[in-house]
Amino acid sequence: MIRVGIVGATGQVGEGLIRAILGHPGAKLAVLTSAHATGQRIDKVLPVLRGECELVTVAQDPAELVGKVDVAFLATKGPESMKLAPPLLAGGVKVIDIGGEFRLSSAADYEKWYGEKHTCPELLAEAVYGLPELFAEKVAKAKLVANPGCYPTGSILAVAPLLRAGLVDSEGLVFDAHSGLSGAGRTYNPKSDNLYVSCNESMRAYGVGTHKHIPEIERGVGTAAGRKVTVTFVPHLAPMTYGIHTTAFARPAKGQKLDTAALLAAAREFFAPHPFVRVFDDPAEVATINVRASNYLDWSAKFVERSNVVVVTTALDNTVKGAAGQAVENMNLMFGLERTAGLKGRSL
Repeated sequence: MIRVGIVGATGQVGEGLIRAILGHPGAKLAVLTSAHATGQRIDKVLPVLRGECELVTVAQDPAELVGKVDVAFLATKGPESMKLAPPLLAGGVKVIDIGGEFRLSSAADYEKWYGEKHTCPELLAEAVYGLPELFAEKVAKAKLVANPGCYPTGSILAVAPLLRAGLVDSEGLVFDAHSGLSGAGRTYNPKSDNLYVSCNESMRAYGVGTHKHIPEIERGVGTAAGRKVTVTFVPHLAPMTYGIHTTAFARPAKGQKLDTAALLAAAREFFAPHPFVRVFDDPAEVATINVRASNYLDWSAKFVERSNVVVVTTALDNTVKGAAGQAVENMNLMFGLERTAGLKGRSL
């Protein structure tokens, strides 16, 4: 059994990881850490886990993990992840970072978009971007995986199959994405305006042109396109708890005479080896309610002939396929397990 450590176990992503590992046939929970609930039983901090897990949380110290776990999920962000990753890797622990600290290729890009100094830039070249639909083979050999962001997962996978098939132009891509409130995490931040009274019966755009997921989306889309790209990404806060719905807009590639059938055929061929993407004929079938608490990403597209625009829609659960579920999927790849282990038929 793979011994699993979860750093930041009391957050929303941490809870999702716990739920997945509890039902995993090849892994077991070994260590749970918490910065604010050290020394407490996890089912006291998260009563939803009563009768499921009685582990006591420990301090977020590498010494609590090295030698006791085979893999550590870092369900934390910023300085904490960068402080923990180097000693864990040096101690032989595989690391899956669910924050954004290892998703970009350079420290300069990280510091520009995240506004913090990167304290272990030497690891950026080693980190593998953990989007299984594009990088499964690399993830399987990795010691450090940068789990993708929730917005980038829905955006990159929206256009990747069409770019790979040469059906759409990589110039002028636009992503219009809507996220549930859980994307802000379990702890309220007054700057995020994510209280129920601020969000119910309301929707707003934020981070237009400045959101930290933009370079990550451009890196992933650029990989699929085989060239550097610049995209327009507009995130919105939607009055729902979970889910991300993304609509992508693209122009047909030069010389391509498209129809909807060609788009769907390309997607079905591209996603055929990947168990957690479902392709639908009609974009109206792609809805966040249908992926709630699952590791699925639903996909559809339509060619709007009158305006010569390709419209792609995706939906995923931001806390599962956008975080904890995809992280477990990456763990399965890293340890040579069935990719769906612990993820099919379970409510995270």
